[in-house]
Amino acid sequence: MYDWVKSDLRNFGQYYSENSEVRDLSNKDIDIAFIGSGLSSTFTLIEYINQLEEIPNLKNTKDNDLVRIMMFEKDSWLWGGIPYGRRSGFTSLIITPLDEFLPESELNTFIDWMGENIDWLIIPFKKNAGNRSKKWLEDCEEKIKLKKSARIHIPRYFFGIYIWEKLKNACSASNKSIKLDFVNAEVSSIKQNQKGNFNICVNNEFTFSTNQILLGVGIPQIRSLGEINTKLNDVIFLKDPYLPDLESSITIISDYVKKQESSKILVVGANASALELIYQITNYIDVAKNNLHFTVMSPQGKLPDLFIKDKQTKFQADSLNTLSSSDDAITADMILDALKQDLDFADNNNFDISDTLPIFTNHVGGLVQRLSKAEKQKFISFHGVEIGRLQRRAGLEYTQPVDELSHLNRLDVIRGKFINFCKDADMTKVLFKNGNSSGTQMDRYDVVINCAGSSGLTEAGMSPLLKQLIESGICSSTSSNHGLKVGDNFEVMPGFYINGPLLAGNVVGEMGIWHVEHCGRIIGFAKKIAANILDETNPI
Repeated sequence: MYDWVKSDLRNFGQYYSENSEVRDLSNKDIDIAFIGSGLSSTFTLIEYINQLEEIPNLKNTKDNDLVRIMMFEKDSWLWGGIPYGRRSGFTSLIITPLDEFLPESELNTFIDWMGENIDWLIIPFKKNAGNRSKKWLEDCEEKIKLKKSARIHIPRYFFGIYIWEKLKNACSASNKSIKLDFVNAEVSSIKQNQKGNFNICVNNEFTFSTNQILLGVGIPQIRSLGEINTKLNDVIFLKDPYLPDLESSITIISDYVKKQESSKILVVGANASALELIYQITNYIDVAKNNLHFTVMSPQGKLPDLFIKDKQTKFQADSLNTLSSSDDAITADMILDALKQDLDFADNNNFDISDTLPIFTNHVGGLVQRLSKAEKQKFISFHGVEIGRLQRRAGLEYTQPVDELSHLNRLDVIRGKFINFCKDADMTKVLFKNGNSSGTQMDRYDVVINCAGSSGLTEAGMSPLLKQLIESGICSSTSSNHGLKVGDNFEVMPGFYINGPLLAGNVVGEMGIWHVEHCGRIIGFAKKIAANILDETNPI
């Protein structure tokens, strides 16, 4: 933990990374293992510890009343995961305002915590501030101190440190005997042993035995742009801008473009990461001085729109309203068709996502509950994902750079698909399919950044662990191919639970889950999953 973090939090936890330490620790049987140290795992662990207090006589422990918990994380930074840890950098912001990011149950607590801790929290932000970050400080630092921050976009690492302290406080307040260790190693396989427990192999070398597992890793790896056979000596190509971290990627881009008279930057993909890269490049690099021009390429040819909460609107979703009013049986196709009709009307009549999204959300949520089990499964496998793709949104902080670049004619957003790099007169160019024509085109770009999003559970998109779990038959992918199948208790099998993005494509009870990217959903799931884990070993 960095030296600017307050001492009691900086000294929280025992960390093991050396082979000798991990080997010695592997001799200890574990009551429950948490794979990953991001939001999904950490919040579930917090709930698990809190709910332990309600159990008078624990039945699942192997060592008297001691509950032995281990958290495994492959990244060297053991808090926050990719979104809320160091890999996203210290000046990256949440994409929506705080009151849309957090549920009401957590919002005021977090606002109070920020206000009380802002003096040390803000240190690395100020140290790394670019031009946009300095403007953010002028607008927002005082609001955080005054605890009037519900409508602002806060640095993401704030929340990562908050949940880390929340975990520390849960451990400190517990009346149970808890031994919590953090292992900085990559889990390479999980296998069920003859006793019905699980063997966890880390770094392909050391094996731990555990009664229960919570798998809380993030989305499958970023989608590859394919096999690159061309030498890219004259192009900067970032396969994953968050590897090893976003700060390093921005430095590479900055060093390169400052040597050029002008630079064309291609961002492949039009999701939240694409907005973040544009924000951070323009945060640290003077666009006019370095003569930068951006192109965003995606199948839709559209970046997420600015969403304004509680906007007054005259928009009415007539097709969805008609469907909602009908007493007839409905299908997943009918919901998507009605939404597309209403979306076409909105586009043709100058309504934007601030007009449509709240109305669409209300209708779709109710309509999905009316679907049969089979139609609900069909909806979450395709239709829900498609609706999400059609209704992408962002807040002012990340859409403002897009508006500024568009106004200066320094941004093109095109419908297209990246095919590959190719050589043309000893110059590296990008070969792509233009969505407005049937043929292919070539163009020269100095910097190419892959923001294509997750490839799902495909051969190219899986980590070694996910590949092993599926090939071994322990887990199977959902029909949407973006998650792992679970039962009504969020379990793969007895003792093995999942929280986070890998729940995508499941119907849990009557609840259809087509994506799990919202912080509030993960927090809500954590409460239920922790209860299920404890009920399994400590039934009433």
